[in-house]
Amino acid sequence: MNIGINASALSTQKGGASFYILNIVNALAQVDFDNRYFIFTTSAVKDQFLNLPSNFKIIPCAPSKTLPRLLWELTFLPLILCKKFKIRVLFSPNYTAPPFHPRLYSVVTIHDLSFFPMAKYYPRSRRFFKQIIRLSVKFSDRVIAVSNFTKADILKYIGPYEKKICVVHEAADIKFLDEPAIERITDVKKKYNINREYILFIGFLEPRKNLERLLCAYSMIKDNIKHDLVIVGGQGWWYEQTYHKVKELGISDRVIFTGYVEDCELPLFYRGATLFAFPSLYEGFGIAALESVYSDTPVLASNNSALPEILGEAATYVDPYSTEEIALTMRRLLESEEALAELKRKCGAVRAKYCWQKAARETLELFKFKADK
Repeated sequence: MNIGINASALSTQKGGASFYILNIVNALAQVDFDNRYFIFTTSAVKDQFLNLPSNFKIIPCAPSKTLPRLLWELTFLPLILCKKFKIRVLFSPNYTAPPFHPRLYSVVTIHDLSFFPMAKYYPRSRRFFKQIIRLSVKFSDRVIAVSNFTKADILKYIGPYEKKICVVHEAADIKFLDEPAIERITDVKKKYNINREYILFIGFLEPRKNLERLLCAYSMIKDNIKHDLVIVGGQGWWYEQTYHKVKELGISDRVIFTGYVEDCELPLFYRGATLFAFPSLYEGFGIAALESVYSDTPVLASNNSALPEILGEAATYVDPYSTEEIALTMRRLLESEEALAELKRKCGAVRAKYCWQKAARETLELFKFKADK
């Protein structure tokens, strides 16, 4: 059977969706040697797929700009390319699936629906995306939700499509399981001028990540702790607010912005941190927090959305809307070696629940449904 994968959303600056695309493709390559896969992507990222077996073929033909790519996803891909390559199943791993797909079995992954309840945190150019998601869910044959929380949101905000929704948990990359040499952690700290122990945040700089409250919370306790705050991630929409807040609070000497960093450096940041702080307002899965669990780094996380489902007992939870609670909990953890050690001990049991090969096998079963029919 020929299976097409729309990997056009894969970016050179990887966020959660790009990590999902790379990992699910690589995992499918490890568990399926029978079907033929055609990976449709942009030319800029075609080399990110390495060492794929012979039943996988990269087709670098997608536009790189957002609007042309959207039109390509909805029309040219299902109507022209899938016909040309005799695709029977089209897998869309990042929200957008074609509403019109004759003779194709369509499977789409929905990561979160944050732009439904939290529209004010998104620019207007992103809000039209809601209608695209509605059509993707309505006209796809199967819908993958990456968490039970996301499944519930699909039913709440889009409609009664429970029979076609299947929850398939993703996982963190296995590279986060390896403990690097202390010299490598020291080198990355020198590179980014990190001279103290530190609290870590990783993610794009955008309002939904709740960085302003994290910064305010940090400013409340900075004189009582020896840790700096290190913020790793690229610039999202309205990122300027984060920089302005640092200046307003007078904490520029204690907050380090690294910008976007290479994949190979991420495990070093996690392993070098005393605490990973992730008081996000909304997460459909929370891959960055799970990466911290894989790295045996204690996590402070929001008590909402998918985070308690995914992290279980491997995190301490706070109300993300309470700056005081974030501050007090960070200080309590940083002042208690016992509390940090207890969180570390619980990481192993939680990360054992997640595996990319398991996710790939569950996804493959959805593809096989077409063949069975």
